[in-house]
Amino acid sequence: DPILDPKTKLAVLINDSTASAAEIVSGAVQDLDVGVIVGSGRSFGKGLVQNVEELPFDTALKFTVAKYYTPSGRCIQSTNYKEGG
Repeated sequence: DPILDPKTKLAVLINDSTASAAEIVSGAVQDLDVGVIVGSGRSFGKGLVQNVEELPFDTALKFTVAKYYTPSGRCIQSTNYKEGG
């Protein structure tokens, strides 16, 4: 059975601030071909789950524990990293 009734029209609006769960939903809509993605440019590209471990001397370590993927296996994480993030 299809996920949506074939008569249902679905459009997902995104912009450069669209991140995390919204990117997963957008990717699923695109991969499963059940709607269209509308927006200018690319989404934010926030596809990582990270933890922060406090360390001595007022420092911390941020590390990745998981990545978000669309149903087709595309990783949502952007490869354009910004300094200081």
